[in-house]
Amino acid sequence: MTFPLRSPLLPHTLPQPLTMADQDLHAPYRDPDAPGTTSTPTVRLLRGLTLALPALGSLAFGRIALGWFALDGHLGVIEAILIGVTAFALYWSMLSVLTALLGLCHAMAPSPAPNPPHTGLTIAILLPMYGEPARLTVGHAIRLLCRLDTMATPHRFALHILSDSRDPKAQVRERALATLFRRRHPGLAIHDRHRAQNIDFKSGNIRDWVRSHGEAYEAMLILDADSIMGTETVLHLADTMAADPGCGLLQTVPRVRPGHSLWQRMQSFASEVYGINLGRGFALWTGAEGNFLGHNALVRTRAFAASAGLPHLPGRAPRGGVILSHDFVEAALLRRAGWGVRMVPQADESFEDTPETLAGYLRRDRRWCQGNMQHLSLLMTPGLHPVSRFHLLNGAMAYLSSVWWLVLLALWALPGLTKPGLTKPSLSDLVPPTAVAQTYPTNGLMPVWPELPAVTQGSLTLAVALMLLAPKLIGTIAHLRDRRPTICQLPAFAASLVAEVTLSMLLAPLMMVHQVRAVLRILVGIDGGWMPHQTGKTPLASLIRFHATETLLGLGLLSLALIGGLTPWLLPVAIGLSLAVPLACLVQTKAPRNRLFRPLEARS
Repeated sequence: MTFPLRSPLLPHTLPQPLTMADQDLHAPYRDPDAPGTTSTPTVRLLRGLTLALPALGSLAFGRIALGWFALDGHLGVIEAILIGVTAFALYWSMLSVLTALLGLCHAMAPSPAPNPPHTGLTIAILLPMYGEPARLTVGHAIRLLCRLDTMATPHRFALHILSDSRDPKAQVRERALATLFRRRHPGLAIHDRHRAQNIDFKSGNIRDWVRSHGEAYEAMLILDADSIMGTETVLHLADTMAADPGCGLLQTVPRVRPGHSLWQRMQSFASEVYGINLGRGFALWTGAEGNFLGHNALVRTRAFAASAGLPHLPGRAPRGGVILSHDFVEAALLRRAGWGVRMVPQADESFEDTPETLAGYLRRDRRWCQGNMQHLSLLMTPGLHPVSRFHLLNGAMAYLSSVWWLVLLALWALPGLTKPGLTKPSLSDLVPPTAVAQTYPTNGLMPVWPELPAVTQGSLTLAVALMLLAPKLIGTIAHLRDRRPTICQLPAFAASLVAEVTLSMLLAPLMMVHQVRAVLRILVGIDGGWMPHQTGKTPLASLIRFHATETLLGLGLLSLALIGGLTPWLLPVAIGLSLAVPLACLVQTKAPRNRLFRPLEARS
């Protein structure tokens, strides 16, 4: 297809304001300009099965467990809590497994690329900054703009650098760099501005631009400071939005770049091998009710301005005030207004960075926890689509699940104050309830376990392990099928897989404790705020202070193990917690130059 002679770059434009008011969270809203996009019947059927089957599985487990614990005709309060919490945690694990299976099927039948439109979109590439290294950050966006300049496309692009940096020196560097690039590339549309006040963080930064320049652009490609996107992916998003007038937002599934540290390499490996497959499955069952990750996404400007203005939540931070995890809420409000929100995993030239160190990752995760916990107060917002409500709940559950798992570990594994041998009768050794009451005391603080056969106990242990590892195993199958490796590539890949799973298992208890701490900080009213991005290794003294809680907890559990007061269930947890500081030191070291934690390369 040939296009009219038209530059893919926009000229330097004057501010053109667009109204963007706060949304009323107490009344439904429908954008009169929204065509009313809906998911197909096939997507709705897959969604119903994906969400219902884990619920049925959890109910079945609860019914079986109820029979085990009620062998004596009595069910204690602690035992009922144990069954409920276990069934609830099981639901989210089963949902991950089904999503991974859908991803495996989705990759077998990739979606066709949209036909290029005759009339293109005017697109602003938005680059919000908050003190990140200017040369690297702006350089990536400039390279994208330069490559788009060489493409035969009806779409037109301009770059807007939106600085919220607080350091005066950083502000000077950003302005000087934008001026330099304008001189070097006079044909490129490069704009920059700095906000004097950092109102409402990143969401306020985007809103400020919409209110001052939004009228001039039909869509905005929102980046993060660490975002890198390929031209083919950007044009795929633009073509898809131009062909679907009911689409308000297109979200890619960003890949994590390898980086320099072992932690970054490990996160990149997990993203490529497991995360891409989960993203495919998620896109398949969400349909037009997808989600927004806040970056590497194309958004229809007028739809966003009319539908996604975020008010402050009532009360003070951390539960009230500015909505930190704004992206989920903006997606929910767009869908409420009648606009489609879709995940586009086939737009695969989409990348992001992860913090260099475990400590940096956990600090960022603390902010995400605060933002996602705010979503709980928005679950009953009038007019939201049920799937949007599920996304908001799912975001909060990413952190509340650590609380559930901590409770489960305590209830499943700690022997409590009961004496050895005080268990409920076995399935083959039932006695009347009166006799049980006489021969089998309880302390009320811990559950009293049914005496299950060794085969049943082993089967349960194996089932739990497979349930937790299944998304990774399915993702590995999809990765091997897509990349088609040679025999020579398999040993290095297998070693990377074993190393990633082992390190993840050791780090999981540490992550759980930090997420529980983050939830508790919110409950007691401690505001984490929005901290600038930190680079470089964390000093050993800082690591010892940062990981003191989990280290002491792990050493305490190991001490119990030495005197026989710890069941084998908790031994891996105790080891992982006690090694918190050495593990943190290990993963922040420079990654080796060998094939460790490198995904397979695609073969044509």
